[in-house]
Amino acid sequence: MFEFFKKNNEKEYESCRFLQGGVTFMHDSVATCCSNKLGVIFYDNFKGGKIDWKKIEHTRKNIINDCKKGIVPENCKGCIDLQKKKWADSSLIDEIYLNYWDQCNCGCVYCVLSSHADFLQTDKSAGKYYSVLGYLKELYKKKKISKNAHIELVGGDLTVLDEAEDIINLCLDYGVGRMSFHSSCIFYSEGIERALKEAPCVDFDFSLDCGSKELYKKIKRIDAFDSVVANIKRYLSCSKKAPDALIAKYIILDGLNDSIEEVEKWLHVISDIGIKNAKMDINFKRFFPEWHHYDPNVPKHYYDIYNYFEKRTKELGIKTHYWEFSKRVFEQGRTPDGY
Repeated sequence: MFEFFKKNNEKEYESCRFLQGGVTFMHDSVATCCSNKLGVIFYDNFKGGKIDWKKIEHTRKNIINDCKKGIVPENCKGCIDLQKKKWADSSLIDEIYLNYWDQCNCGCVYCVLSSHADFLQTDKSAGKYYSVLGYLKELYKKKKISKNAHIELVGGDLTVLDEAEDIINLCLDYGVGRMSFHSSCIFYSEGIERALKEAPCVDFDFSLDCGSKELYKKIKRIDAFDSVVANIKRYLSCSKKAPDALIAKYIILDGLNDSIEEVEKWLHVISDIGIKNAKMDINFKRFFPEWHHYDPNVPKHYYDIYNYFEKRTKELGIKTHYWEFSKRVFEQGRTPDGY
């Protein structure tokens, strides 16, 4: 009876899933998230070493208590992830984002890590900042991670990170609710394949960005179009759940693929190989404020591309997706308010 009374008297307050139970490993920090507003930073100028998880838990409790009083952290004000609702109290970590390495097997012209990333890598190597596998083992051993946790590997590309397969297997062995992957698909990952077979929920996006070998080479700066298509087909066939998990992404790039003709070529390729989900995205270097683009407004022909994408995906039976930032860019016609 008392539990029922308690649950029904929980009040709504503004917070987010990362403030409630998130840990993100960045290149030089450990934080709640990697959102546009930075979130709460637990360790700044981080280069590895001991992490005091009790201290992080104490900090999180204080943040949540402040949120209950209507006090949102300064670094979170205006963030797209904030929600006002009834939040469940839990001391477990249930959102883990891994974004601490930057080596990649291609060299996308739109990469926001271009100032420090190592591109066109062919061999697996350790992240040059620090390793995360040990921290995850520690957290699992201490039973600090929820069995329903969401684990997301960002990067860089996970197929050239030496410990990525071990991280995926560790999470699957202990139990996970959802796994998210981002990869060029130039190299194949046995870990992703296992996740597609075993994880309760998987979302896995890849940026093909075009429908031809010639344009792919210009955008990605590597001749790997055929290998990518072959690997995507292999992923799609590895489990019955895989076709619902893979998301083909198209990033609109000025002067390269910003035409209806190129979108149609891309749609033809992904539809032909059996992709059921697609995402239209924008070039962050144009719309992220920190890049100071001379014209951070949406060109008129982008809307023609957007409308064509919506129309043709419906005809092809492909489900559409948009990242919230990109969605707001289209809605407001520029870098969204508050960014």
